[in-house]
Amino acid sequence: MQQPARELQPSELRKLLQKFLEEGDEDSWQWESITTANGLSNNWIYDLFEDSSGRVWVGTWGGGACLFDGSKWQIFGPQNGLLSRAATCIREDKEGNIWIATDGGLNVYANGKIREAGLVGKSLLNIVIDRKGHLWAGCWRSGISGGGLFEFNGKSWSSYSTESGLPGLEILKVFEDSKGNIWIGTYEHGRGAGVACYDGQKWRVFNESNGLINNCVYSMFEDPEGNLWFGTVGGISVYDGKIWHRITSMDGLIDDRVYAMLIDSMHKMWFGTENGVSLFDGKKWKSFTKKDGMVEDLVRAIMEDRNGNIWFGTYPYTPGLGGISIAKRKDDPGKLRDRILNSLPPGWAKKSLGPSKNAE
Repeated sequence: MQQPARELQPSELRKLLQKFLEEGDEDSWQWESITTANGLSNNWIYDLFEDSSGRVWVGTWGGGACLFDGSKWQIFGPQNGLLSRAATCIREDKEGNIWIATDGGLNVYANGKIREAGLVGKSLLNIVIDRKGHLWAGCWRSGISGGGLFEFNGKSWSSYSTESGLPGLEILKVFEDSKGNIWIGTYEHGRGAGVACYDGQKWRVFNESNGLINNCVYSMFEDPEGNLWFGTVGGISVYDGKIWHRITSMDGLIDDRVYAMLIDSMHKMWFGTENGVSLFDGKKWKSFTKKDGMVEDLVRAIMEDRNGNIWFGTYPYTPGLGGISIAKRKDDPGKLRDRILNSLPPGWAKKSLGPSKNAE
């Protein structure tokens, strides 16, 4: 029988994370911003992704997909073949093809061109390419396009619905764990229906009744010890395979609505929430908001680039606001700032990319 969830005590939290997080050595950060003033097509950011060539892709809601190749920005929209101006998730396969999920279906970018890749008319929110090379696409907005989960094996599509074992039809997140299981997180018009795990044969469902802190799940990842993390609108659930643990604002999170999570290369954890970002080293919490230099507080995506810079995609629901914040360690010799500044057209207001108030 599934053991009930319980609140995670501070000592238990440290014990759970001490094997892969590094305490102490607090970093000092400088913040930089990228918005439409600096080359983005839209400030509402849904996804951030760095491909194998070091190019940064940005999925926006309303401005298509943006690509920064280290010297200039390139924008892709319906005029280039993108199925929608809302680009929600971007991933790369082993052959170097870039897959772009949109609110109107799936595209693939290869050889410098975008082409249609299936699921036309489906409102896609998240994709993942598993170890077998299969692409999984989660569909939401079920009232518009039916919702559900789709799998592409390179030749044909398979679909999964509540009749197949899904707990709901509106899929916010798709994730593959280290064992090859596929996990999905659900939305269901904001109510949520929990998460489900597919082992290739059947679905196993977890929800509030058997341990999950909240049924509406936006983010997932697996830590180096095999614990599974679920970011919900009610806090974080950590599943160690036997017991469900909970982390909330009572423990140090700046907000319980957690949309994105990341462990960086310095063994620190980042949590993107409705009201800012929280950083955790296994012992101490520190949070950042607009007051510290972020462009906005609602963080929808987090990415670490190959230079160790942490990118945050924001989505404040207010037209015109939003954009990308980049946190750089002050002692980091990376040249990202210079790369971005050099890519801007002559005469643009480059000073807007300057460091905001430093986080202390």
